[in-house]
Amino acid sequence: MVILWFFLAHWFICLFFQTFFHHRYASHKMFTMNKFWERFFHLSTYFAQGSSYLTPSSYAIMHRMHHAFSDTEKDPHSPNFFKDVFGMMMHTKRIFHGLANKTIEVSPKFLGNYPTWDWLDRFGYGWPSRIFWMVSYTVFYAFFATEWWMYLLLPVHFMMGPVHGAIVN
Repeated sequence: MVILWFFLAHWFICLFFQTFFHHRYASHKMFTMNKFWERFFHLSTYFAQGSSYLTPSSYAIMHRMHHAFSDTEKDPHSPNFFKDVFGMMMHTKRIFHGLANKTIEVSPKFLGNYPTWDWLDRFGYGWPSRIFWMVSYTVFYAFFATEWWMYLLLPVHFMMGPVHGAIVN
């Protein structure tokens, strides 16, 4: 039972931060925050998303591109151009990764006015951090899982942010 509560808590907390911070704040600037609260929610988003941490700047750029090019071939994650959700997710991952690592050239109209915290984004998006979180979730399961099937939830924990994105699209 502990595992199911943990899974549900992680699911909804992660969903809240992706909706509140990434989507409403970083992408659309639906409200303002002072620097303290922006950093608070940036760090909280990292802790909530853990191994699936999505940098707010990359999320905002990609989401703005999605709105500008909805359901066209330039849309970074339109389901209309893929055979299945996995193909769409892999395409989206390549674009997101390029944005996070600044290897994709982006029109200036999509840039700026989103939260940046360079060291946190580099750390949170890096493999050492992702592995730390994956090991942490696995250790938690080792202590509290009472049935073998509960371990089947671990991949969802590992990929929570992208899973929420795929469900929305």
